[in-house]
Amino acid sequence: MKCSIKYNTGWPLTGHLLAGVHRLTPGTSKPTVNVIPHFTSFRIRLALFFSGLWLVCASGLQANPHAESHTVYRFGVFPYLSPTRIEQAYAPLAAAFGELLGRPLRLGTAKDPDTFRTRVLRGDFAIALVPPFAVVPLVDHGGYVPLARQPSSPARIVVLINSSLKQTDGLRGKTLGLPPTRSPASVIIRIDLDKQGLLAGTDFQARYFPSTPACLHNLLVNRVDACVTGSGAGLRSFERKMGVKLRTLYRTEPFPHMLLVTRPGLPPDESDKLRHFILSLEESVAGRDLLRHTGPDSRFVPYHSADYDAIRRYLK
Repeated sequence: MKCSIKYNTGWPLTGHLLAGVHRLTPGTSKPTVNVIPHFTSFRIRLALFFSGLWLVCASGLQANPHAESHTVYRFGVFPYLSPTRIEQAYAPLAAAFGELLGRPLRLGTAKDPDTFRTRVLRGDFAIALVPPFAVVPLVDHGGYVPLARQPSSPARIVVLINSSLKQTDGLRGKTLGLPPTRSPASVIIRIDLDKQGLLAGTDFQARYFPSTPACLHNLLVNRVDACVTGSGAGLRSFERKMGVKLRTLYRTEPFPHMLLVTRPGLPPDESDKLRHFILSLEESVAGRDLLRHTGPDSRFVPYHSADYDAIRRYLK
């Protein structure tokens, strides 16, 4: 299928252009310097790049109700962590979902964001934890039911407390460390810097790391001049662990993070049970323990469509 998606730039994104975006996907998870050329549709390319091309042919999205048996559900988690870490973080929650619904439930992910996107669009997962840009094709246009979302928070550029950098313009000629290319923090910072006239490969060097802690460790040993981070909880945890204090050089507008959804066709009473369960986890010791497994200060809040307007603005 060939599709054309128009944004307010007026530029159609057809198959050959989207193929060019796809070729920007890094072929390795090792820390590398990845320079993306700048041109007039740079922000659109970054948004698509970040979202794993979630927006491609969204109108053709179809959930497959027969992708798994009637007795076994799958809970899919976006591969923002290694498969081992996803298993450690989300297996207890998956088991709780299965017990709540009274049926076997398997935890799943994918080797990379593109494969995960394909599996979600194919309807492989009854329940899925998806990245924020997926709200447009899945919830806005695809009939997926939102259950709850992770709270909004800004992305930050941080520096050592004694760094000479005082504002983002000082990044010219410097090396900026970033988490994986498709992480929300990484791409939204890149878009904001682009709007400020700071281009990777021209004005500064962008060095990508497999995780935020890896980037921050390289900041401590002066291998990068600044580092992009996501949640404030993760940053505070790193500071406590390493006994350091970092300074925020730049902070973006707060944006919502990952979203729990159920696929079209799932019985409404099951979606309602899951929504009530996930939103009430903080009210019990056992629930808070499930949340702690998924990350520092992790929690879920009610979904409201307007909360994702901050994400939608990055597509304009």
